[in-house]
Amino acid sequence: MSTSLLSPVSRDPHLATRVALLDAAERLFSQNGIEGTSVREIIKAADANLGAINYHFGTKDRLALEVFARRIAPVNRERVARLDALEAEVGRRKLKLEQILDALVRPALEAEGRGAKNCDDLMRLISRSFQEQNTEVKKFVEQQFAEVAHRFDAAILRAVPGLPPDDLFWRMCFLHGALHHGLQTWLQFDQTPHAMLHPDAIKPDREGLIQRLISFMAAGLSAPVSKAR
Repeated sequence: MSTSLLSPVSRDPHLATRVALLDAAERLFSQNGIEGTSVREIIKAADANLGAINYHFGTKDRLALEVFARRIAPVNRERVARLDALEAEVGRRKLKLEQILDALVRPALEAEGRGAKNCDDLMRLISRSFQEQNTEVKKFVEQQFAEVAHRFDAAILRAVPGLPPDDLFWRMCFLHGALHHGLQTWLQFDQTPHAMLHPDAIKPDREGLIQRLISFMAAGLSAPVSKAR
C-alpha cells in the first residue's frame, strides 16, 4: 500500500502509540475509573512499552485529563452549537422544551460521528466524570460543563416560564441523575435486575432511548411547582 494512502496515525509510530494509549485508557477508565486502573493495565491494553505513558503524557493523571478532554469537550461543543442553531432558527419565538433537551441529550449518544470508536465507552466515561475524586479531573469537568449548564439553564427557564431558579437547580439534578442512570441501565440491560423485575421490558435502540429520555425529562421539568418550600 502506498504511504500516501495511510492515515497520519499509520505513518507516525509515535502518534499511533499515543492514540493507542488514549483508546486503552478511555476503555479502562470508563469501566474501572482512574484510581481503579493501573499504568500496567493501560500499557498492556495499548501494547506499548512501560515508559510510554511517561514519554507521551508525563503521568497517569495527565493522560486521564487528555482522555476526558478528547471526548467530553467535543460533546459539549456540539451541545452548545445545536442550541445556537435552534435559537437562531426560531429568532424571538420560544423554543420547545423537547428541542432543548434533544440538543442536550443527542450529542452524547451519537458520538461515533465525531471520532468515538465506541459510543458506549463514551457514555460510561461521561457518567464516570461526575464520580471521579481526582482533583484535576473534577476541576476540568466543572470547567467543561460550566457553559453548557449556563446556556441550557437559561434556555429551559425561557421554555418553562415561572419556574423558580431553585426548582430548576433540583430538577436539573434529577434530570442528570435520570440521564446517567438511564444510560448505565441501557448499556448493561441484560445484567440489570430491572429486566427481571419487569419481564415485559425491552431494550430500545439508540433513538428509542433518546426519545424516552426526552419525554421523561420534559415531563419533569414542566411539572407544577410544589407548594412545599
